Amino acid sequence: MDAVISINTLAYEGYELSTALHEIAKLGPVHVELGFTRGYTDGLKEALFSEKSAQQIGLQLSDLGLKSIVLSAHIDLTTQEAVDELKRRIDFGKRLGVRIVNTKVGPRSRIKTFRRNIEELAGYAEDMNIIIGLENPAEGTDQIITSGKTGAEIVSRIGSDFVRLNYDFGNSVTYSKGSIDPALDYKKALPYACYLHLKDIKKREGGWDFSGIGEGQIDYDKIFKELVEDKRILPLSIEHLFMYEASEDFLVTRSRRTPDLAYIRRSLKNSIDYVNNVINKYL
Repeated sequence: MDAVISINTLAYEGYELSTALHEIAKLGPVHVELGFTRGYTDGLKEALFSEKSAQQIGLQLSDLGLKSIVLSAHIDLTTQEAVDELKRRIDFGKRLGVRIVNTKVGPRSRIKTFRRNIEELAGYAEDMNIIIGLENPAEGTDQIITSGKTGAEIVSRIGSDFVRLNYDFGNSVTYSKGSIDPALDYKKALPYACYLHLKDIKKREGGWDFSGIGEGQIDYDKIFKELVEDKRILPLSIEHLFMYEASEDFLVTRSRRTPDLAYIRRSLKNSIDYVNNVINKYL
């Protein structure tokens, strides 16, 4: 049995979205996670999240035989504009037929604004039958969500079936500067999770590289063994940041040129095969 695996389009940053979708279609039976993240996606503008854009992208997906169950459209939920911004993204995702819209949260210094915003957004998400996936951050300081543990505490307090967690294994490493083992931390998030982001990271001289799944330091073999045994194989996404690296102290920077498509295709296929093979090993 193969898991439901999505490929995040951030792997193709530097290429046109149409190129990314055509390439993902070549990878076999996978889904697409459209990744629109401020600070990562070039030229991102609010006008993208429109009915016209959704129709155009939906047609591309249909023509290529691709499906999408998740949209990642990260914003800061502690700003005054956040409610309108996330509503636009939920509307956009609804038109594409997704079930989950992922976003970051923001700094603890504005937690009161977050609480007001998420209360309204939870109701809107329920009306639209879309789940908001709150993702643990890759970097920063004093964030509202810092780990699987704090994420679970926040979602538990919100108390809505339409606000859950998108747990990112790689982010837990970089945000904690290596002090958190995601193979342990994810267990705290799992009861409140709707989705799992797969990243891996490996040491090199002077810093860290984002690697293919199973090629880095995160113990995915142990993680998938436990998920199979607990019958908790949630939808998964491979989020490979080919153009990014981290310094010795885990500061993430964009410092590389866009790799060629053949290299991206080969790397992503290896990750897909690894995930499916490990899961099937324990079924």
